[in-house]
Amino acid sequence: MSNPTIRQRRVPALLPVLLLGLALGAGCATTADPAPTPLVPLVPPEILPVSTPAPTSTVASSSDPNAPLLVALPETECGYADPLPGGEFTFVVGDRLFGAAVDGTIARCLLQLQPTQRGPVQWAPTATRAVLNAATIVDIAGTRTSGFDPTNTRVAWEYPGGAGVFAPAQADRVLVRRDAAVPSQRSEVTFLGRTNVAIAHPGGAVRLAAGQADDGTRGVFAATDAGDGVRLLALVTNPALDIIELAADPAGDAMWVLSDNGAQFRVHQLLLGELLLADLTTEQAPISQLTPGPATRSLAWKVGLCNSVTTVKVLDERTGGSRNAGDGTPLVGQSLSPLGWLDAARLVVAARPLGCDGPADVWVWNLLDGSATLLVKNAEFPAVRLAAPPSSPFAVSATAQPPVL
Repeated sequence: MSNPTIRQRRVPALLPVLLLGLALGAGCATTADPAPTPLVPLVPPEILPVSTPAPTSTVASSSDPNAPLLVALPETECGYADPLPGGEFTFVVGDRLFGAAVDGTIARCLLQLQPTQRGPVQWAPTATRAVLNAATIVDIAGTRTSGFDPTNTRVAWEYPGGAGVFAPAQADRVLVRRDAAVPSQRSEVTFLGRTNVAIAHPGGAVRLAAGQADDGTRGVFAATDAGDGVRLLALVTNPALDIIELAADPAGDAMWVLSDNGAQFRVHQLLLGELLLADLTTEQAPISQLTPGPATRSLAWKVGLCNSVTTVKVLDERTGGSRNAGDGTPLVGQSLSPLGWLDAARLVVAARPLGCDGPADVWVWNLLDGSATLLVKNAEFPAVRLAAPPSSPFAVSATAQPPVL
């Protein structure tokens, strides 16, 4: 997901279906603001290890912050390669994009980069393609321009196969899709009058977007990949409230919404079946980088300004609440950003002395045992390369009414 620009304020201190098939078209009904739905643990017991420990103040031993698993980088020629079994992390050093196993046993150079290709790396849901710096697509067929400008930080992959990329363009008035194999094949899939952010539903065939409809209604909407059959999922009535990020749970039955009302940043959970809304967390400091994992209800997010030390928080389904990543490890006091999950327990994070940009040390933090393992030091544009799990199709009850954010 993209990293939105956070507005600064003076007060107080930087505060923070009828199943939708291809015949979406139910009317947009609104309701009064419902009572908040409490979050409860939703992870099925079978996906957690049998020996899942309860939260505890003791943690497993962590890495020496001066002893990464990956010490020396390969000096062999670069060549594109399929993702490693179980996933890998990728990063840039100089003009090379590297991929490495999370245990440090395998490392290879995937691509020698041109200057315009150096930038954030976003892997497709199949992990076989990547967008480099928004403007380049790379896969086994080689590199080609994506059709999007490097400054467009909202480029998103289609699901489930990564057949295309799309993003708002032309001052948010148009939602543009480019074919990933032949980016010159451009189509407009606009379904709102203004699109602030758009993502794909993990089950495919549906896009989710926040913005304003042609009739002036603001909120979160869904439509087919072609932009047909618009349905309102959540309504915005507060003129000061903006939706700045969306993320979809990998199971396909829920999504996460990040809002900013001028005084607070909030992460909301929206259960799609009955459109049930619950607040997960509220912060006065900016929240960004909603990072769902491959397991149901895995979520991490960043808190803080990029001119300070930022923290990473995660949803701990054992308690139904959130906790700080890295507590009790060498990550304490570092400026952290979430990069992606390897499974229900292991979160890859970037650690810097300060801020959000520039070279970072890449760590794996374990939610279950509290340990942190240093993978590599001084890496640029780190990312997690892992194929997305299968997801259920988008579905909303015919009687569900959109809640008010």
